Amino acid sequence: MFEKNLHLKSRMDKTILIQRLMRYQGHVVGPFSFGGGLRNGGLTQEALSLLEGIFTFDYMGAAEFEFGAVPNALSFLWDEAMKGEVISGSHNDVFYICPRTYENGVKDVIDQLLADEDDMELEEYCGLKSTVNSTSKQPRLAGWLELDNGFFFFVDQDMFEKVKNLFKV
Repeated sequence: MFEKNLHLKSRMDKTILIQRLMRYQGHVVGPFSFGGGLRNGGLTQEALSLLEGIFTFDYMGAAEFEFGAVPNALSFLWDEAMKGEVISGSHNDVFYICPRTYENGVKDVIDQLLADEDDMELEEYCGLKSTVNSTSKQPRLAGWLELDNGFFFFVDQDMFEKVKNLFKV
């Protein structure tokens, strides 16, 4: 179903698919994380072991997240990171990891999500604004993986640092 291979472009595509990432809960992929699609969302055992201890994938409730979109975005980011094309930073108290050429677009997406994600026509709820505004010291959601262009963003600095380290950014 999902056959879109990401490649670096001069300009980002519209953001529609954002995979929610929860604080690590003793497993990367829970029994319902990716519904009835590919086993483990198409992630290999090796990929799962690399993500162990960093985050858990949240169930998104839509097939668009189940058939290879997550491993495709991770693979794209890995390839770009190995070329030295991935950077990290923070914007409005949100940390991000993205291809260098997407930095301004990533900041625009963060601004839109913080203003009103309903205006973005996302496939599923993202929750960045409610997480940032949460009174909880450790909200359930702590990171996100954008699947249309391939970038991460986080409100949890520890998760951000672990992903930066994993991707050698």
